Order: sequence, then structure tokens, then C-alpha cells
Amino acid sequence: MLHVETLSVTMNQKAILSGISFELHKGKILGLIGPNGAGKTTLIRAINGSVDIEQGKIVFKKQDLTALNVQEHARFIATVPQNRIIPAGFTVRQIVLMGRTPYLNWFGRSTKEDEQIAEQAMRRTDTLSLADVTADELSGGEQQRVILARAFAQNTPLLLLDEPTTHLDIRFQMEFLDLLFEHVREEKMSVIIAMHDLNQAMRFCDEVLLLSQGKIYASGKPQDVLTEKKLSTVYQYPIKIKYNHGDTPVYIYPKF
Repeated sequence: MLHVETLSVTMNQKAILSGISFELHKGKILGLIGPNGAGKTTLIRAINGSVDIEQGKIVFKKQDLTALNVQEHARFIATVPQNRIIPAGFTVRQIVLMGRTPYLNWFGRSTKEDEQIAEQAMRRTDTLSLADVTADELSGGEQQRVILARAFAQNTPLLLLDEPTTHLDIRFQMEFLDLLFEHVREEKMSVIIAMHDLNQAMRFCDEVLLLSQGKIYASGKPQDVLTEKKLSTVYQYPIKIKYNHGDTPVYIYPKF
């Protein structure tokens, strides 16, 4: 279980996150939603150790993540960043094998087991057929699947994703998310994913945090957090929700 308590981050004397507290259980998917500048990316970067925290605790499986070195940290957490950073000139196989870096031996060489794990990750993301293709030959959707495969190969219990479908069309968005969530359900991974698409958050997430100005405005089950009143308040724009014959939200959209 991930336990975040009273987490605060300050940059350039400005509070970016303030008093963030939540828990994430094994096998659960937590969505981070909120307008631009709400603190979603900073929260992900604070958890993965790429920004310093001013105060608070980040504990995973009773381990204080802030006390770990880079290699130890990478055995707990894999991250799919917002901007695709994929090394040109390397083949897909080589890129996915980079996910095994935290486990390399003293000689910095991958083992047969590392290669098998990387191959399995490529199978899970439908990228094995691209194994010998170089990064600069890939489409945007293929690149994102390769980055996901690298994260899977890292074989961590916690996966962080920062708006991973931002630059993909609707087909590749849904294919990417279906691949992702099929894997995490089977492997019982804990996932935190920052999302802009509220309908995708409703469909895929077990719980959501609605962030506003660096604080948690609301948290809980998607159907409890993603309400017209709460969303309209946070996004400062009228939001409507279409319901089915019961009380289940089926479509969230701005009111025109």
C-alpha cells in the first residue's frame, strides 16, 4: 500500500502542493484529475523522487521512499512521463531492456532473465514485432506502447503515468489504456495516472483525486467525485453529466 501524508512541495517560494494525503491499495488504479496547474504532474514527480518535498511522508510497503537511492527507488516505481522521451538510434528491444537497468549486475550486463522479462513486456504491449525497429521509425502510438513496455519490464509494484495519451488519437488512446489496465489488473499493480479526459477517468479508475490549486478538492469513487457541482466549481466552467436509466454517469461534457 502507498501512503502519502501531508505532502507539500514549494518551488521558487510558491506552494505547488499543500497538505496532500491519500492511500492507494494493491491492485488499485488512482486517477489524478483537475485543470492545468492543479498539481497533477508535480504530485507524480514528488512520488517518483524527481522533485524535492518540503514536508510530508511517502511510504510504500512500509518503506520510506524519500530515503532510497535512485536504483532502490527504481525497483519500487516505474514512470511513464507526459512527454515521450525515447532514445533515437536504439532498437525497440534495446529500449525495453533499459527497464531492467535497476537490476543489472556489477558488470552492467543484462541476463537471460532480463531478456525474457523484456520480451514478455513487448508481447503484452503488442510491440514484439517491432523489436528490431529503431525508435525514429516508430509512429507516435507505437512509441508510447514501447515506453509502456519499458515500464512493464521494470517490474515494479507501483506505476505512475502522467497524461500518457495526450498526443494520441482516440483509437490509440483506447488501445493504450486497454493494454495498460489489462496488465495492471492481472499483475495486481498499483497505478497512479494523471488524466485530462474525465470520461476515461470514470471508466478506468477505481478512485480519483480531484485537485485544485495544489490541494485535494475531493477524493473517492469516480461516481462520487465526478459530479456536476464539483467539476463545475473546480474547472470554473459549467459541466453536465449524462446518466443512464439508473444513477451511473455515462458521459461528462461541458455545457454549451
